[in-house]
Amino acid sequence: MSTSAPPTAAPRARRGRGRLVGALVGQGTLALAGLVLQVAAARELGAAGLAAFSVVYGAIVLATAVTSGLVGDSLTVLDRHDPGVRAALHRLALGTAAGTALAGGLLAVLTGWGSAWDGVWVGVATLSFVLEDLLRRLLQATGRYWRLPAVDLSGAVAALAVLVALRAGRPLEVTDLFLALAVGQLVSCAVALVLVPRGERPTGPWRGAAVGTVLSFGAWRAAGQTVRPATLTLLRLVVIGAAGAAAYGPVEAARVLTSPTLVLVAGLGSFLLPWFAGARHRPAAELLRRADRAALAAAAGIAVVVLATVALLPWLGPLLSAGDYAVPAAAVAGWGAYAVTGALLLPYAGLASVHGAQRAVLGWRAVEMAALVGVLLLVVLRPGAADWAPAVLAAGPVAAAAAVRWLVLVPRSRA
Repeated sequence: MSTSAPPTAAPRARRGRGRLVGALVGQGTLALAGLVLQVAAARELGAAGLAAFSVVYGAIVLATAVTSGLVGDSLTVLDRHDPGVRAALHRLALGTAAGTALAGGLLAVLTGWGSAWDGVWVGVATLSFVLEDLLRRLLQATGRYWRLPAVDLSGAVAALAVLVALRAGRPLEVTDLFLALAVGQLVSCAVALVLVPRGERPTGPWRGAAVGTVLSFGAWRAAGQTVRPATLTLLRLVVIGAAGAAAYGPVEAARVLTSPTLVLVAGLGSFLLPWFAGARHRPAAELLRRADRAALAAAAGIAVVVLATVALLPWLGPLLSAGDYAVPAAAVAGWGAYAVTGALLLPYAGLASVHGAQRAVLGWRAVEMAALVGVLLLVVLRPGAADWAPAVLAAGPVAAAAAVRWLVLVPRSRA
């Protein structure tokens, strides 16, 4: 008797591999688009200017994480074609995007970071960043991973064109980067709207919104999604407060070098969440084994990229900083370790959320932020050792991954 797989198994497997490759390529182009601004900041603003840019840019990423968890994860896992859910997603997407844009602009002005004009561009950049992220999530949820490069690269080209035009007349300022970010993200939004399938475009309904249904799932995912960007934002504030912006600037430059690995980790999570959602009917033990394989493979792959980055640091460092300051090897390795440990955590966090354990995931992911206590002690006791702050931070995701796997997923796999 033949034991070969059904005729549909091979094409289905090929489609799955194609989507995975597409997701990774899409995250690669997203990383490239993000590098445009970060490299410009590192080369043009100096160490202190890069630190100032990173604080506001990190806050925008934090705001985006809230909306991505609340709306992006909900449209991936819940039935987005249900009229009530769809209306709720539309309302929450627009409300959170507008709210975070207003808050970002006001905070930039009220904290003395910039003028009212600066605040306008920070607000527009926040709005466009949030909306572009949601449209990317919609493309991912519909399996259109290979359309993501067009979205990312079009925005990167537009942002780079703005920077080149501004740089031709005068040295770049911090506000110029947010102007370029806003223009680039708006271009990406326009391209994404064209590429999203017609039936998936956000055209309604708006009434009869099942907001409670979306919030009951998305609120916990939103809180969980904020852990990492909130941790990075707090790290910046802690180190700048204790050691100064000039001391943190090289540490941020090291993060820029390893930022593609962090984007790839996030991309892995965005791919695994819909995959686990589609496979939730399979035995829990089988899904846990798949999560184990995904965690180990992702960590190993990220580690290879990190080792290559460290090896190329003597060439990449001066290229990034334009020779104005040294990029510390300890910080590059530390950020790389943070990316590796994040890769270990995400498959387990995604699987647990699909199982309905998003509250438990949030509780254990709070362990990540506990590592900030170690960072605080480090920079207070030894302000000159700020280069080692990312390595201390890397301990948090390891503890969270172990807790989610053994205390949340293993009991479910034995039930």
